[in-house]
Amino acid sequence: MRQQRLWSLILALTGAVLSLAPVNATEPTALTWIVTYDAPPTASQLEALTGIASQVHGYQHLPAAVAVVPPGTTGLLGNLPGVRGVYPNRSLQKALAQSVAAIHADGVWADGYTGAGIGIAVVDTGVDGTHPDLCAAVEFCNGTAVKTVQNVKFLGNQAYLDPVVVLENQISTDSSSGHGSHVSGIAAGLGTGSSTPSKYRGVAPGAKLIGLGTGEALEVVTVLAAWDWILANHGNPAYNIKVVNNSWGPGPGAQYDPNEPVQRGINALYDAGMTVVFSAGNAGPVTDSINIFSVNPKAISVGATTKGLHAGVFSSRGVPGHSMLRPTVATPGMFIASVRARTGFATDATDLTGPDANYPILPPDTVNYAFATGTSMAAPHVTGVVALMQQAAIQQLGRYLTPAEVRNVLQNTAVSNEGTPSGLPNYQGYTMGAGLVDALAAVRSIAAGTTLQPYNDYVVEDVRTFKGAITTNSSFETTYTVAPGAVSLDVMVDWAQGAQDIDLDLYRPDGSLYLSTMLLLGTTEGPNQYSSAFSNQPNERINVNYPQAGTWRAVVKGTAVASETAFGAWSVVYPDGTVLAPAQSAASVVVTAPATPGVAGQAVTVTASVTDANGFPVSDVAINWSSAGVGAVITAEPRTDGRGTAMATLNANSLGTQTVTARAGTASGSASVQWIGLPPVTIPTPPASTPGKISGGGHISNPAKKHFAFFAEYTAQSTKVGGEMKFDDKNGMKVEATALGSLTVSGGNATLKGDASVNGVAGYKFTLSVVDNGEPGNGDTYQLHLTQPANPTYSYDTTVDNLSGGNIQVQSY
Repeated sequence: MRQQRLWSLILALTGAVLSLAPVNATEPTALTWIVTYDAPPTASQLEALTGIASQVHGYQHLPAAVAVVPPGTTGLLGNLPGVRGVYPNRSLQKALAQSVAAIHADGVWADGYTGAGIGIAVVDTGVDGTHPDLCAAVEFCNGTAVKTVQNVKFLGNQAYLDPVVVLENQISTDSSSGHGSHVSGIAAGLGTGSSTPSKYRGVAPGAKLIGLGTGEALEVVTVLAAWDWILANHGNPAYNIKVVNNSWGPGPGAQYDPNEPVQRGINALYDAGMTVVFSAGNAGPVTDSINIFSVNPKAISVGATTKGLHAGVFSSRGVPGHSMLRPTVATPGMFIASVRARTGFATDATDLTGPDANYPILPPDTVNYAFATGTSMAAPHVTGVVALMQQAAIQQLGRYLTPAEVRNVLQNTAVSNEGTPSGLPNYQGYTMGAGLVDALAAVRSIAAGTTLQPYNDYVVEDVRTFKGAITTNSSFETTYTVAPGAVSLDVMVDWAQGAQDIDLDLYRPDGSLYLSTMLLLGTTEGPNQYSSAFSNQPNERINVNYPQAGTWRAVVKGTAVASETAFGAWSVVYPDGTVLAPAQSAASVVVTAPATPGVAGQAVTVTASVTDANGFPVSDVAINWSSAGVGAVITAEPRTDGRGTAMATLNANSLGTQTVTARAGTASGSASVQWIGLPPVTIPTPPASTPGKISGGGHISNPAKKHFAFFAEYTAQSTKVGGEMKFDDKNGMKVEATALGSLTVSGGNATLKGDASVNGVAGYKFTLSVVDNGEPGNGDTYQLHLTQPANPTYSYDTTVDNLSGGNIQVQSY
């Protein structure tokens, strides 16, 4: 499995400790869930949610809704009509004077482009519109036009009927942390708050800012609400939003799930013509630690450099040679001076922020400006450059660039060559992507149209992985034969526990020592040599520029380690066209499933581990997933990561055994999950059932509104009916199935029988009769009949009622 670790080098950000995964057998205490669909939810789908949810918020442009439900009802959510997945809402942690010149943005201003007319949306903690650099009203501007043309606050407040509250036209939405204001100042701040005019001007000072404040404690629910607002308003000429900045993300080890709400939201913004910029993460220099949101093919992932243009030690790394897990480009992100919010500016005492001795902020500017470090600071540099590019494009080409063209131009004009610290040969693509962004080159290339084509780095990468067991004073060796003409060699080792120390010695082909990482402290200005003694991260890395041809040898040593498995890789870059030895290929696939049974209606995760003939991990290999028996593969990673692993999410709505198989080339492996039901079926011999599935949610009125939700399924392989049933007359009577007995399905008609409790008291029998008369559901009918065997005179019946809201679906197998 991928490394799971906290990445808190810097509170100033990207490193969101968001563990956003499909619902599993252990539900969190939070009752707010995100339900995804194929398209924005319809009125009938939202009505169906009201059958069990006390609060519902449907996004208008994103394929998702928010539902606040009682504990134990999550399984029902996943089986309502049209639902693709159910994900828990999680809280997120928040992840210029010299940096603007470093990317040549000042040269773009001299050419007459400042981002004028282009809207920049910043989704973050908010924007302090009382600051003169970001002023949201003329009375706060120092004689300039209003900068923040819209400032929106999004509240996730369960005290309201709607779990998402949207407040537009706010002056300030950055309540305490100042993070969103700092980010906004980098992207487009005016710089007028300085005693030296324009000293701290942002990258695109002429652009319009649209602040989307999602709260000091960022949540996925409010982030999605901000994106939904952007999709509804981006075309408004007053905003003209062309780029969206996101300086936050999940922690290392998160699964790449294309159906996850944030990933689908990225796609929606991209498809609407907006460039989506993400910070790459602050978990470096650990390999395979990149923000998984940022590597969505429709996003731009931004790594961080120092002002000297070396890779920041904290900037998250991707996976060598991987086609997806790598930053797109890099920009400065260390000791960046930008707006200090009037409401306060919070930093972490353990981060790398603080006075920059070379470029200190002096009074009276200390009132309005502060330093911060992180890829959160790197991302808005790119966001500002995009605004400059779009102004140039509309003036020179008569049209805006597509998000794909923006990405191409940024990569094709990035600085990555000998003579500069950025990019090759010092830093391979998994560290800095295409290299350092060059705003001037990007803007000047637009008129000619020579950089709009897809990026080609004109190199080939050869990656060979290895691993070995390590204890104190033990070691193992690994070798790599460098072919003539190599541009860059990286050898690296990662392990699990930062408190333990492993070191790396690298020897030249002639047997002499090139470098040892033992006690190597290095500097923040590079070169690309890292020791855990310096970074406090479980990673050792050595770089060699233009390595000598021949066999290089690395020794992995346990210096202060009880017991660890060291995972490593040789990564060598050659000029395009170099003929390499055959790449590592899959010889074995092992699929690992949870040791405990899965609960029908709740998802579980399995992991496929792919190794070569030597037992070493095979990275970036395609995985084909298949399933037999009950259940299905809901989401699956299509390629392995740096540890040779890929994850898949399984779900089943009936009881029985599911066998999942992962195939890599000719190798394959399988594992089985035994699905059980909750609550346990108590009827020893259930009445005869017919194969089929029913689901529904919504309400009936006779005469008062009554809410319901149910799901049941029976297959030819099943021994019992699986599912749930709930009913609430909203007048003090709550019915819940305690055991399902039988399900009969005929056409659009279905009958479900079993045991039930009323207001928590068991001893009742129920019969649920439903009719599916097609979409959208207002012609469907619902009838619930209750009896109490211990009290033959008891009877409750809703009669046959047409739905007043919601939907019912009946399917025969």
